Amino acid sequence: MDRGQDLALVTPRTAPAALAMRAAILLLLILCSLPAGCRNTNPAETVFNDTAEVDAVMARVDNPEAEPIVHEAVIQPVTLKTLKQGDQPDYWDVSLDEVLGIAMTNSQVLRDLGATILRAPGQVQTRYTRLIQQSDPRFGMEAALSAYDAQLFGSAMFQDNYHIANNLLLSGTDSLFSQDKHDYVAQLSKLTATGGQMSLRSLTDYDHNNVVSHLFPTAWQQQMEAELRQPLLQGGGLTFNRIAGPGAIPGVSNGVLIAKVNSDITAVDFERGLRDYVSDVVNAYWDLYFAYRDLDAKRLAVSRSRETWEAYKVQQDEGRESAAAEALAREQYFRFQSELQDAVAGKVGQRTQDQNGSTGGVFRGVNGVQVAERRLRLLVGLPVNDGRTLRPGNDPEIAPVEFHWESMVTESLRRRPEVRAQRLLVKRRELELIAAQNFLAPRLDAVGVARVRGLGHDLAGGGTDSGYGSALDELGTMKYREFAAGLEFSMPLGFRRAHAAVDNAEFLLARERAVLTEQERQILHDLSNTIADVDRAYEQVRTNENRYLAAEEALAGLEANRREGLTINLEQLLDIQRRLTESQSRYYQSRVEYAIALKNVHVEKGSILEYASMGMIDATTPEPVDLPAVPPVAPTPAAAPEASATAPDSPEAGSSDSTP
Repeated sequence: MDRGQDLALVTPRTAPAALAMRAAILLLLILCSLPAGCRNTNPAETVFNDTAEVDAVMARVDNPEAEPIVHEAVIQPVTLKTLKQGDQPDYWDVSLDEVLGIAMTNSQVLRDLGATILRAPGQVQTRYTRLIQQSDPRFGMEAALSAYDAQLFGSAMFQDNYHIANNLLLSGTDSLFSQDKHDYVAQLSKLTATGGQMSLRSLTDYDHNNVVSHLFPTAWQQQMEAELRQPLLQGGGLTFNRIAGPGAIPGVSNGVLIAKVNSDITAVDFERGLRDYVSDVVNAYWDLYFAYRDLDAKRLAVSRSRETWEAYKVQQDEGRESAAAEALAREQYFRFQSELQDAVAGKVGQRTQDQNGSTGGVFRGVNGVQVAERRLRLLVGLPVNDGRTLRPGNDPEIAPVEFHWESMVTESLRRRPEVRAQRLLVKRRELELIAAQNFLAPRLDAVGVARVRGLGHDLAGGGTDSGYGSALDELGTMKYREFAAGLEFSMPLGFRRAHAAVDNAEFLLARERAVLTEQERQILHDLSNTIADVDRAYEQVRTNENRYLAAEEALAGLEANRREGLTINLEQLLDIQRRLTESQSRYYQSRVEYAIALKNVHVEKGSILEYASMGMIDATTPEPVDLPAVPPVAPTPAAAPEASATAPDSPEAGSSDSTP
């Protein structure tokens, strides 16, 4: 007897579920065969070593071409050569506030002057930095919270069994067992904040077989099941799961609190990058200011030396001066002419930028106008060349400013991004230590299951002659209830991995605390240096002003004697011309150094954004979680408010009239 005849003897009607299953399988086979009709009928030719098509594909893989980025047309830069040809620049007078506003408008990338964007683009801070961290599907806040999302699971399994059974009672007249079986599972599960798991599942199975001893030859069974599993020791508790997350292993913590701390660290790192960027923009602005002032000094020096040379040239022609004297005057002229050319064009080299001696940068503006102007354009995001030349419209402060030391110490230790980020890192290590200690406990889970069943010839509908309803009807009567409860226990003997995780967490915490202590010492050191530099720079302004005035008086006296025909020492005249030029440049350099020193005080205090009239939206606070971290900074006596004086712009703003 074949299989079909056997089934027909037992169940004269064909099972509708079996027909539906066969139709579904047939439809699936048809759908699987459809893509073959869309496949390319021209396979890659590799006969006789003809691999042209394969090589073309590999070339596209090995040398991918990104979408081209269209930039605005950049005109030719203004150089010494173009100036000689008569091209005069169109000046654009900008204030420091305007420059900072332009920089913030064009600051998708926080630029620097070290070409980091080319050397290490992955280290560059952008306005997308925190958004990237928050949306990270592995370590972001949403990723940590997603572990607690409800999970919906479903499955449908179909079996067609036909084999010899070693049991005559099972299948009746012969030993052939034939079965058509379906299993359907639908489950909704969710993890709890304490590490437990709640599940609600529906189990539906259909069984059509040739076993004669069954109540129904075709039977549907429906089960509704609720399960609760709660860790009591390891893996349990609100604190552990908020730190490590559900299903954590020793040494790996990615809970909500850890993700929050990481997000705050990223925000503080971005604030640090913004601080450095603003500091560099201010540095570049004052570098350009000094370049114009230095250009003024060199231009005046060229004018004076040319006048002297021409005078001695006339005297040499008349026989009243030697050729050596005329040559000395001529050498002085060409010396200043060389310095003037450098003051106009500049040489690519050192510049004032952060971390070159101090956090905010030490003045190194020894380049010319054109180099300094292009550098400022690069930082603020303006076109490198657009036919105009930036020219600072502000003068540096020259009024004395005093700061209250105790309040500065408290403010810097509280607000500096480096310390705030390190304190957050200490916080994270403390949380990781708490999580690691949880793994020293054995695993003990409480498990409870409640189940209700229903069995019938049909899944739904009317009952049978024997008095039984359908599976869903029987389920609704709630007669057939089952319960199960128990404990599951497991533990590694010795807890070697857990002890290693605790030791490692303690070492990491000790390291971060030591680093924090050294950072605070370094900040106090840098703050002391900056305050001393403010006083030094201010005294230098006064001293170099007196030096400048003295050199002017000395040169004016010698020039007056020369014009009156009195005998003067040529070398003394040339020397005082050099001294005047040097003292003039040095005076304006000391003013710029004073302005940068004042700015650096705010960098060291962590108030550079307020200094630049800026603020961060959604800036993080130093304490994002409730668990204790490091002891707060010891309170200081009531601090007097910061004393500051602001002088009006100097009337001697000659930069407005300077042309390179």
